[in-house]
Amino acid sequence: MAHIAFFNFPAVGHVNPTLGLLNELVARGHRVTSTVTDHFVPAVEAAGAEAVRYESVFGDFYRSPYTAEALEGEGLRCLAEATSLADFVEKHYQDDKPDLIVHDFMAWGARFYASRHDIPTVRLFPTYGVHEKFNITEKYPLAKFTDAKVMEMIGKLAEVLPAFGLSPDPMAFFQDVAPHNIVFLPRDFHYEGDSFDERFVFAGPSLADRSAYQGSWQPASPDRPVLLISLGTAATGWPEFFRTAIEAFTGSEWDVVMAVGDHLDLAELGDVPPNFSVSRHVPQLDVLRHASLFVTHGGMNSTMESLYHGVPMVVIPQMNEQKANGMRVQELGLGRHLAADDTTADALRRAVREVAGSDETAAAVQRMQSALRAVDGPRVAADAVESCLTPAG
Repeated sequence: MAHIAFFNFPAVGHVNPTLGLLNELVARGHRVTSTVTDHFVPAVEAAGAEAVRYESVFGDFYRSPYTAEALEGEGLRCLAEATSLADFVEKHYQDDKPDLIVHDFMAWGARFYASRHDIPTVRLFPTYGVHEKFNITEKYPLAKFTDAKVMEMIGKLAEVLPAFGLSPDPMAFFQDVAPHNIVFLPRDFHYEGDSFDERFVFAGPSLADRSAYQGSWQPASPDRPVLLISLGTAATGWPEFFRTAIEAFTGSEWDVVMAVGDHLDLAELGDVPPNFSVSRHVPQLDVLRHASLFVTHGGMNSTMESLYHGVPMVVIPQMNEQKANGMRVQELGLGRHLAADDTTADALRRAVREVAGSDETAAAVQRMQSALRAVDGPRVAADAVESCLTPAG
């Protein structure tokens, strides 16, 4: 069988959507390797793939994307990540070249390495896909090409590209549309989904069991509704939110499961009410199996997992991509978008009450859940990957 090499971007929202696909390809008999930082090794190995450990420019894993300071140098760090990763795999795969490279759309190093060795590629989108007439960043920009550090990155990229056999035009690099793409969303959720042609396979979420490295979870009481609250693994810069959530739901009818991430001093929360369970991280898939509602930052990973489990949302975005998700959730009737600046205890409590009490929202979520579950995401994605393999002989 083939050697299929995955190139990841070191963030939970980018790695998790690939795990079901890894597992499916391994089950089909392929040898699958995957570049990961130490944090993600247990997840990749649990899926049956070989972890190719490397040191990321972003550190152990991508922890802090939600501040203006962190985002300001994003492009430069992406370029540094790409060149260092390309150099690393050049040595690692020297006598073991892959037959096919499957890579996250932000893993530029995969494109560098593949171009140098003329290896076919499949591009992965754990968020919105991109083609000639659609790019979500035009509506919700993460950075402007006029920003000083963006311009610096573009200049450095122009110098780097020819060394990998690529056009020295950075804009051509950014605007390139791969011939083979897998989008881990349903077409019905995607903005302008009908505009995507046969180059794009909409596999939907490709979920895999994570209990081997995340543990499991059961509700404290089967008779009380569960409210999951989380701003994602990289939650930072807004500790007040969690105190607001405690104020909003202390003594309520909800059993609240609240994940606060790694950056909050738990002592800042004060006394935790009896109806709250507070942890740094929770096994999110397990909690969602029992949850009635999810208050979330609206990362695409969390959004898809919530819909897969039929859970409506109140989305409080921390960055523009998440704002796009929150607006889409509200537009499709799957929950509510609530701006961070408007998030008081009263507003949060009111939004949760409205979403939880809406028959229209429940019906819309059920329809989306049915559509998601009608598609075997790992199988569809694996079929798309295998179609790009060169037949032996």
